Amino acid sequence: MADSSEQTEIQICTLPWDQVEVDAFVCPTNSEGLMSHFPASKIRDLAGPGIEEQVKPHTPLAIGAAVITTAGRMRARYLIHVPDTTKPGGKVQVEDVLRATSAVIVAARAKGYSSLAIPLMGAFESGIPAEEAARAIHSEFKSYRGERPFKVYLMARDKTDVEVFEVAIDGGPP
Repeated sequence: MADSSEQTEIQICTLPWDQVEVDAFVCPTNSEGLMSHFPASKIRDLAGPGIEEQVKPHTPLAIGAAVITTAGRMRARYLIHVPDTTKPGGKVQVEDVLRATSAVIVAARAKGYSSLAIPLMGAFESGIPAEEAARAIHSEFKSYRGERPFKVYLMARDKTDVEVFEVAIDGGPP
C-alpha cells in the first residue's frame, strides 16, 4: 500500500531492516541515547558495534531533537536517532511521537535526505496503542511541505504492523 502527495510518497515496507537502501533509517530512542529497548535494540544489533557510542556525546537529548550517526552494517547511509521518551523503557505519549517524527523531518531536510525508513515507534512496552503511533507518524509526513520531496518507508516487521500502517494511511478507525 502506498500514499503519495507532491511532497511525500509513503509506502509500507516489509524488507529486513538492514536491507533497506535509504538515505537514513530512523532509530527511536530515549533522551539518554541508550539503545536498550525495541526498536532501538534491533537497530543497534543490525548496525553493529559503536553505534550507541556515537550518540553518547550528544546526550541528554530532548524529545524533539535528533542526532545523526553512521548506519554501520545497514544499507541505510545514516541513522537519525530521535528520543520519544526520556528514560529507557519510559512512558511515551502521542505528542512525543509527533515531536520525534517532526525532528526526523527537520534533520532530513537539513541534510538534504530524500529517502527515509521509519519503524513504528512509541508503541512498545509502556507506549501508546500502535494505531495511534502509526497515525501520528503518518500525519507528520503527510503535513510536510518543503522544496524537496520525501520517499518514506514505514517499516513493518510483521502482518500486524502492516495492518496498523494500512489503517493510518487509509485514515479509518482501527
